[in-house]
Amino acid sequence: MQLQRQFSGQLIAIDSNSAIASGGEGRIYPIAQDSSLLAKIYHKPTDEDGDKLTVMFSMPPDAPIAEPGHASIAWPLDLLHTVGGREKIVGFVMPRVNKVLPVHTFYTPKTRREQKPLFNYLYLHRTARNLASAVNALHVRGYVIGDVNESNILVTDTALVTLVDTDSFQVRDPYTGYVYRCPVGKPEFTPPELQGQIFRDIDRAPEHDLFGLAVLIFQLVMEGTHPFSGVYLGSDEPPSLEARIRSGHFPTGTKRIPYRPMPAAPPFEMLHPRLRQMFVRCFEEGHGNPSARPDAKTWVNAIREAEDSLVTCSKNSQHKYGNHLSRCPWCDRAKLLKGRDPFPSRQAVSNGLHLQPATTKRKKPLSPPPVRETAVRRQQPATGLPRQLGNYQMPMLPLPSRSRTPAPQIPPSKFERIVQDAAWGGVWGSLCLAAVVGIASLIAEGGGPILGAIIVGSIWGSFFGMMWGIFTLSPQQIWRKWGGVLTGAAWGAFLLAAIAGAVSGAINGNPAIGQAIGCGAAVGAGWGCIWAGFEPPLAMPISRVWGRRGAFLGAVWGGFLGTLAGVLLGMGWVVWQQYNGQMRPTIEFGGLLLGVAIVAAGVGSVGGVVSGTFLGVCGFAPKLPVSFQPSGIRGAALGAIWGSFLGTFAGAVLGAGLCAVFPALSGGVSVQLAPVVGAIVGAGLGAIWGVISGAVWGALGKW
Repeated sequence: MQLQRQFSGQLIAIDSNSAIASGGEGRIYPIAQDSSLLAKIYHKPTDEDGDKLTVMFSMPPDAPIAEPGHASIAWPLDLLHTVGGREKIVGFVMPRVNKVLPVHTFYTPKTRREQKPLFNYLYLHRTARNLASAVNALHVRGYVIGDVNESNILVTDTALVTLVDTDSFQVRDPYTGYVYRCPVGKPEFTPPELQGQIFRDIDRAPEHDLFGLAVLIFQLVMEGTHPFSGVYLGSDEPPSLEARIRSGHFPTGTKRIPYRPMPAAPPFEMLHPRLRQMFVRCFEEGHGNPSARPDAKTWVNAIREAEDSLVTCSKNSQHKYGNHLSRCPWCDRAKLLKGRDPFPSRQAVSNGLHLQPATTKRKKPLSPPPVRETAVRRQQPATGLPRQLGNYQMPMLPLPSRSRTPAPQIPPSKFERIVQDAAWGGVWGSLCLAAVVGIASLIAEGGGPILGAIIVGSIWGSFFGMMWGIFTLSPQQIWRKWGGVLTGAAWGAFLLAAIAGAVSGAINGNPAIGQAIGCGAAVGAGWGCIWAGFEPPLAMPISRVWGRRGAFLGAVWGGFLGTLAGVLLGMGWVVWQQYNGQMRPTIEFGGLLLGVAIVAAGVGSVGGVVSGTFLGVCGFAPKLPVSFQPSGIRGAALGAIWGSFLGTFAGAVLGAGLCAVFPALSGGVSVQLAPVVGAIVGAGLGAIWGVISGAVWGALGKW
């Protein structure tokens, strides 16, 4: 079948016989045009599936690990819809991950010993840290996993983690408030307050994910032991694991309960003290108060501290343990397990000794006990051939190296993003107004040094732009180097105009330059806060764009188109007057042109928002021109559209407020009309500033 990527427009062919995986919701297929991508096609796609995927595509989480070719979260990269007739979203494109296994392969001693015998305790800590970092990235963006379990977490040989089955996550549309719930979950990873609930009927919170995250971390550092498994001390039938979770019976905790830890489990005291404290907080304090559970970022920091405290055993370099212990617990555990070393040495692995059975003495042959079929066992191929020691291809794991196993990068929080964008906005605003003052000085006073600086900046910018085009683009795209030349020339002229204007103003003692830089820094910082705080989405659905969504999208388009129309009409009117007999001096003409442009932009943007809202309700709201994580021309277009919308609202509110408090700012109109005039002028300034700044930030990929 032939499908089309919604945002890139690429046509792809899917061979219906080439599915590499299948589940209850859909099948996963390779994409012939790009081996690094996969396509998930739903069995019975619905409009709700398409809307949910659109929201996910619009606001992707930040990647916690910057490793080339690795995706920490298999997030939708694009949507797939049918070709011809009514467009209908039937699936999505996601990154492909290679050489990975489910996380339970690594924390279960038996499967780790058989498949990844050199995956030591340091790597288990690193896996837990990378997992917590990925969960934190989702929670920062407002997503909830919901179905936290060991099957949806894949791990590489170097402890890199990938979260899959992302389309089952709980997603909240930030603009309509609608929640796309996660209808499934595994009881052993479900918090006590949700045990026995129907997941389709409830909205989940990050605190619910944090319980499942803590269970997985416990299993990673405790040899696969579930935190609520233990030996029942009562005389009646042992309760189920779900009942133990519901009752908060944590065997290795501080409370008196009718359980003791599993005899084959590692001692709880083996863990780093801070990790022990975190588990008690989650499973005991968090039992009645879910908000007490440590969040994912706290887990990242705690696991990093525990990982840094690991030391190497003198007898076996694969044994890593905390420096708070007086002796190696893995050496003791190998004796307890009759010679089965949890982390065998490299020499033992190379000789196949790690696969030998435990040294036990049997008085007589015993019939094998019935084995309960598990997911791990079902994954093993049934060849019917006995294993021959030493005659197999052993996947070897490299020595632990921080360069091969990058530490997770925690995405910035909401407050950190606002601070960063405010700082960048302040710099951008200062440069803009410094450049404006410099160019105004050049026009009014004939500033030769400023003109020379602009020319020099253009030359150097053109040179660097050409080098960028030559060394970063493929030969087939080499024509684009001229775009780099023009872009570089513009940036060079802009920066040198700003620098020359600031220097000239300082030398000549012109207070206007200092005022302009300060005003630009304040406006730019405010704009950065608005941009970071609002977090505009990158896409809107292709179907059912009416009602509240249509009104919102229509307002966005209306603000942008109204701004452009107002500026063009207002400036055109002034230019027509100038060259139709009403000749004005250059300074007067420039001031009038700027003033009319601002007022016309305010009228156009406000009118565009209002009219676009009404038209959008009826469905007259086109899609936004986006691509995944846009930059360049597409990013500039998208940034300008969103910038005009945000700037219109921010400028109108600020202008109306200032003129209401200080009516003199409105130019002498009545007190009643002062807020209206302030709103129009502020909307015009904000819309123009938003178009310019949004285009620059979008072109640079500042999302």
